[in-house]
This record gives sequence, C-alpha cells and structure tokens, in this order.
Amino acid sequence: MSVTRRTSVRLVPESPGSSSPKPDWRSLSTQAGLDERELRAACRRRRYTRGDTIFHEGDPAGAFHMLDRGWVAVRLTTRLGDVSIIDILQPGDTFGEQALIHGAGQRSASITALERVETLTLDPDGFRELCRGNPAVYEFLLMVLSGRLRETSHQLLEARYVPADQRLFRCLAKLAESFRTATDSAIPLTQADLASMTGITRSTANRLLRRAEEDGLLEISRGRIRVVDPDRLRGRSGPA
Repeated sequence: MSVTRRTSVRLVPESPGSSSPKPDWRSLSTQAGLDERELRAACRRRRYTRGDTIFHEGDPAGAFHMLDRGWVAVRLTTRLGDVSIIDILQPGDTFGEQALIHGAGQRSASITALERVETLTLDPDGFRELCRGNPAVYEFLLMVLSGRLRETSHQLLEARYVPADQRLFRCLAKLAESFRTATDSAIPLTQADLASMTGITRSTANRLLRRAEEDGLLEISRGRIRVVDPDRLRGRSGPA
C-alpha cells in the first residue's frame, strides 16, 4: 500500500522594510512614457479642506483622482452599518480608477480628507480624449491598477499571516513615515481607526497602544497619535 505524504507550504510575509517603495502616479506616468505635463493639462484641480467627503460609497462613478497634496482616508460601511477605515492614501496615490473603466458604475468606498487636500481629476470623457493617438495613457492606467492589486494582495497576506501586535506596529510605522512630511507630523487617527485598519479588536488595539505609550514609543492624544521613537517601533513590527 502506498502512502501519500502531505507537505505544507508556509507563506512568510515581507518584513516592513523589505518591499520596494510604492510608486506614485508621477513616476508611473514617466515609466509608461506619458508626459506628466500633458497629463496635468488634461486634468481639473480640485481642493478640499479637512473633514470634507470627496465622495460617498455608492455614489455614481465620477472622476479618477490623483493625490497631489494631502492625505485621505478610505472608508467602508459594514453590514451592521459601522464605518471602518481600511486605508490611508498619501500624495502620489490614486483613487477612483474604476470610473475610467466603467463610468456608469458606483463608488466602492467613501473618501474623506484628513487635512487640506488637492487632487487632479480626470473624467471618462477627458480620459478618452487623452487616449486618442497616445497608447501610453492605457499603459499608465494598467500600471495604476496593477499597483492597486499588488497592494491589496499584500494587505490580505498580512491580515492572514502576521500577528495582531506586529500588524498594528507595522501600520503605525508606515503611517509615521508617511506623515513625517506633513505640517503636523502626528497621525490624525483614533485608536478605533487603527483597529479597523489592521483588522484587530478595539480592545486589543487599545491595550497594545497603551503599552507602547508607557514604553515611550508613542504619545496619544484625542484623535491623534505621535510616534516619538520610530526605530523602537519598527523593532516591534517583526523580524527584518
């Protein structure tokens, strides 16, 4: 009688510093062979103040946005009606790409400005006009979509294979680096926001954050978290 041996494969997620920096829309346009000046000229600049909702989940699809200044929160509504932050986007990121693929669709998430925000927007008509005689525009959109898929896959991998405490500290380290260039380098999120972003319970997030604050890694105030020792924080994010 033959015996079949089963082997298991253990996926090891990338460490916080092992992945290459996420390319922004400006570098992607250059890689695609698209003149950034031409791309900007085809767009409309929109400005938002802190707290503004750029669009709501379920709204009719409108324009594709390229973040030129400021940070935004991506929010989803759960089946129970709770609103959770799933991501923070920074200058160079994009959102609303699906509007260029099927203009009659709906927004899949809500986007809210965390501070003063400026975006460059391109609607489906403008996109088609830009595409005429310029195949680099299609290449640019494909690269944007590919980057979005790669980022989503990485987030799913972390959610399944990285312990809760490491996920939280990795998220904090990433946000601290992102907001380092902001006017106020504090992260404008609550402990509940961080819990929803990392897929852990609020009580677990509160416990881990309080411990980190007691150890001198963080300063927590109402609606804001400041990382005061980023090196030690990264040390708690898991093996390099």
